[in-house]
Amino acid sequence: MTIKLALSLAFHQLATIVWIGGMFFAHFALRPTLKESLEPADRIRVALGVFGRFFPWVWLSIIALWLSGGWVFATMGGAQVGLHVHLMVGIALLMTLVFVYLVAAPYRRMKSAVIGEDWKTAGASFTRIRVLMALNLMLGLINAVLGSVGGLLMAGY
Repeated sequence: MTIKLALSLAFHQLATIVWIGGMFFAHFALRPTLKESLEPADRIRVALGVFGRFFPWVWLSIIALWLSGGWVFATMGGAQVGLHVHLMVGIALLMTLVFVYLVAAPYRRMKSAVIGEDWKTAGASFTRIRVLMALNLMLGLINAVLGSVGGLLMAGY
């Protein structure tokens, strides 16, 4: 293994940790705590602030994942890699599209609704964001498993 490949894998893992870890934290720690301790309008304001700080990190993670993953893919032989890698690329594309939609539609609506104090629309948008984040979390965890043991699973071990 070359140093370039090792660094690409390291950046890939770090970007994965940031994105998946952030979604895991938001879904299983932050959301239940906000629900227990804040009124709906305050909960939505806090969530909006959290998303405003987390989403730029997700964008950086997505860029890092596609660049490092592309490098690893090319270095490992491109089309010659195992089926698990092709599955990971497909899942990564789906995750990226889900995130782009999440930011372009429900997150944008949530921001506008909070400015206009339209709490019904803000709440519905927040719910949509949570569902999309849960979907991406599930897909990200599947990709993490494929990245860790996918080669062995596909080989029948």
